[in-house]
Amino acid sequence: MSLIIRILLPAFLLPLCLPAYTQNYAASLIPEELMKNANSVIREHKVSYTINSEKEVIKHQSYAITILNQKADNQAVVLIPYNTAEKISLGNFMIYDASGKKVRTVKSSEILDRSYVDNMSLYTDLRLKYLKAIGSAYPFTLVYSYEIKSPKLYVIDNFQPYASENQSVQYAEISVTNNAQAGLHVSFSGENQPDISSPDAKTTVWSFRNLPSISNEPYAPNAYDIVPGVFITPDKLYYSGYSGSAATWADYGQWKTELLSGRDQLPVSSYGKYRQLTANCNTKTEKVRKLYKHLQSTTHYINISTDIGGLQPHHAADVENLGYGDCKDLSNFMVAMLKAVDIEAFYTAIKAGTGKYQFFMDHPGHQSNHIIVCVPLENDTIWLECTNQENPFGYVGQGIDNRFALIVDGNRSRVVKTPSYSGKSNTLTSNFRLETDGNDTFLKGSFRFGGLFAGMPAQISRQTMHDQQQWVIQNLEMRNFNLRNHQFRIYDFEKVYVNLEIAADIPGLFAENGGRIYLPLNLNNRIKVPEKVRNRKYPLVIDKPFTQTDTVTIVLPHGFIPELMPEANLADADFGHYFMKTSFNKGEITCVREFCLKEGRYAPERYKDFQAFMQNVSIADSKQLVLKKE
Repeated sequence: MSLIIRILLPAFLLPLCLPAYTQNYAASLIPEELMKNANSVIREHKVSYTINSEKEVIKHQSYAITILNQKADNQAVVLIPYNTAEKISLGNFMIYDASGKKVRTVKSSEILDRSYVDNMSLYTDLRLKYLKAIGSAYPFTLVYSYEIKSPKLYVIDNFQPYASENQSVQYAEISVTNNAQAGLHVSFSGENQPDISSPDAKTTVWSFRNLPSISNEPYAPNAYDIVPGVFITPDKLYYSGYSGSAATWADYGQWKTELLSGRDQLPVSSYGKYRQLTANCNTKTEKVRKLYKHLQSTTHYINISTDIGGLQPHHAADVENLGYGDCKDLSNFMVAMLKAVDIEAFYTAIKAGTGKYQFFMDHPGHQSNHIIVCVPLENDTIWLECTNQENPFGYVGQGIDNRFALIVDGNRSRVVKTPSYSGKSNTLTSNFRLETDGNDTFLKGSFRFGGLFAGMPAQISRQTMHDQQQWVIQNLEMRNFNLRNHQFRIYDFEKVYVNLEIAADIPGLFAENGGRIYLPLNLNNRIKVPEKVRNRKYPLVIDKPFTQTDTVTIVLPHGFIPELMPEANLADADFGHYFMKTSFNKGEITCVREFCLKEGRYAPERYKDFQAFMQNVSIADSKQLVLKKE
């Protein structure tokens, strides 16, 4: 798990930047305690915002970082995103040696300016200043600064003093000078709270000193529970002519509703088309499914983001005509199609991503990076991810599960929680049959992926046959097998799950050794043991519970009988259970293995118990079936 989270927010992306005034950057001046387990040290990181009005916000950032060894070379990369509507001014970029002597000043020609377009964007007005700094020897220190003048008031900052793991911080601060007297929402994250000072009546400074290096630990808490941070947003909003309030979630939702005004309109002919498309559907759920499948088959994701377009969808009629759009566009179009058949649905803002995330309920304003659709029905609520053509209908995947989302509904806008998956929902089940003719071993059977396990197989099922084969080969843990054929099937009616049927050859599996055959029973879904951690610092958090059940039936080769049929039964009241049961009947051995990992949060001292439990489970799971000649 990555402990340091870089949050991308429109126009105010979190980078890494630095001071240009005289200071001694000798590496010898770094306190000894900050050198422990550190590959880099942030010497000084200052970010200041001056809010002059809703149409003028000035950000100044200065940054000095000492790179101790090559493991931190990526921390000498400068990335400064900005918007073409903003005015950016760069200060000096300088490199100092270990003694603190300035080696050189970076030439302006070395700092690249490029479009911030990725392979999913057709056009965006985001740009990027880029520099890869290289020192002549380690340690070296990179120092630089910049200023951005922005014509909008939307997000202040999500400030984190750290930029990487195995990094310590000598000094970091964020300050706001509030000349416009805008109300501010301020929230803190992490274990270390900042010092707060007010050098004058309009300025507040939040600062951190001498923060030790942070290292990764397996099964650690949400990074935001560990890494300190200061999240600041205004309760007044102004963005490209749209003024509003974020004093409450309803206020913020009202402002976002205004961005949607008139953009869900479709031509009269389209209304008729979608009514005809759903004419044979008997329920609202069937209609939603039909239109969702239509969306997936007729559109694809591509981002076109300029100015307010980073927050405002294009007109639904344009998206329908062009057949592409980003999450805002496609979700708005989906809402418009449902509106055409008299089904109410809501444009919904959410913070998506597979990593852990934070959400401040008492902090209204921008805390999202993605848009989905919520369809509340009488006996169910359907969630639609509109940017993924492979997503099963109604599937809430790992990127949007178990988190808060803002339903945009005028002054009735509200924060809700998306569904979560229990250990009984996150299931991975397999059922195989093994036979041998004395030389070759034939395997035939199936996997069933449920809950969060269903997401990736569902996406792979829509890829080319070659890509599917590669995924199956890479993800099955059986050794030296030759895949004969496979087939994916997606089921998304009442519960979403994916079936994968396979047939394969496994040469040498029944190889004889001294008149016996030693056969592993954990052909797939082997238990992985987390590493040992000395002096565990953080709590143990198991937040993705699951149950995996594997059944294998083995047709015994002619002339052999079982000599040893392994059994195991392990249980821990906190962590879960494991069992292996084998039975013999009419020349066939059936082995059933089940492992259940429970959800929970425990004191750091319990990690050694958890690691020991997993170790014991892994040992029990590796027991072999022994066959001998009659």
